[in-house]
Amino acid sequence: MISRQSLIVAKWEFLRFFKWKQQLISYLLMLAVMGAVALWSYFTDESRQQYRIAVPAGFTIDNTEQFQFQRPSISFDAQLAQMQTDDSWHAVLAEQQDGIAIHTLTGKKWLTQLEQVLQQHYRKLAASDMGLDQAQLARLEQPVTINTQYLDQSYKGKDTPEKMIALGVLVLLFIGLSTAFGQVLISVTGEKQQRVTEQLYAILTPQQWMDGKVLGHSFSALKAMVTSGLVMLLVFTVVSLFAQKGVDLSWINLGVVLWLIPFALLGVVLCAAFMGAVAASIDDPNTSGKGAVMMITWLPMVFTFLVIDSPSGWAMTLLSFFPLTSFAAMPVKMAMVEVAFWQPLVSLVLLLTMVWWMRRLAGRVFLRGMQMYGKEPSWADIVRWSISTKAD
Repeated sequence: MISRQSLIVAKWEFLRFFKWKQQLISYLLMLAVMGAVALWSYFTDESRQQYRIAVPAGFTIDNTEQFQFQRPSISFDAQLAQMQTDDSWHAVLAEQQDGIAIHTLTGKKWLTQLEQVLQQHYRKLAASDMGLDQAQLARLEQPVTINTQYLDQSYKGKDTPEKMIALGVLVLLFIGLSTAFGQVLISVTGEKQQRVTEQLYAILTPQQWMDGKVLGHSFSALKAMVTSGLVMLLVFTVVSLFAQKGVDLSWINLGVVLWLIPFALLGVVLCAAFMGAVAASIDDPNTSGKGAVMMITWLPMVFTFLVIDSPSGWAMTLLSFFPLTSFAAMPVKMAMVEVAFWQPLVSLVLLLTMVWWMRRLAGRVFLRGMQMYGKEPSWADIVRWSISTKAD
């Protein structure tokens, strides 16, 4: 059971890095930047304007909503001169032996759309020369439809919103572990260098202190995941509105989201305990190479991403139940395939058992590691401490 002292430490560690006013200002600034970008994109969108294009007299091409093709009665040189003095035309076309030349004042984004219209026009001319009608040309340009049918009814599909949910889970877990990584490393090594922790051994045990630190930083990581998820959802909403599409949130699987919370919290606690044990063995984070070892906690997300397109395969199944990787793999698997209700329960129990074992291991390493100054313990020392029975 988590003691009252550990909860006090957890609250202190959480509030130590939780500055709600600063974060609120940061998110408001982020929203302001997003709004400025959206407004800038709207007012500089060249596709909403109409452009006048001067073409040779014998050049027959249909007008589009974006381009009006005009045939001036003046000479080509006069067209170029007039384009430079007023806005009679935005571009002047001239046919060449090997194609067509577009004359314009400067580079513009709408020139890409103009090139596509001209390419379509010349494809029609080529089809006419070959005796193809419009229906035959459209059929020739239409790509073949390939429809893959999955016999496994539990598989939700490869290019479905569920896959985006799965990728979002991995991104949020990466954000959470990155937050825990920075906070645990700074907190533990900083207190060790200032010799703060050893002064607290009179009022609480090393295991209680470690439990509190791990739990506090895990809550900070979970908070970062929740806020990042809300920001992603807000960005999706803003983009949908500016794209003049309805905001459809039906793709959000609440069942997966609810399961994600315990898996994410236990996964972060597991990784934070490991990070705390490693950080306790570091004497100086600026010169030690042990800090890089803490990054192996990102491997579960990497392994899961590598097999995300085979959610029913043996690799994803193994990762989903293996307690060191299940916190990342099981929510992803649940997002992409239908699983029996007992599978996440078994995976969660195994993960909880691993978390309990890791916190005890971290307490043992923390006890000895925080008492060493000026010399870093070897990996053999860390292994010996980890199997020791003394943690209080």
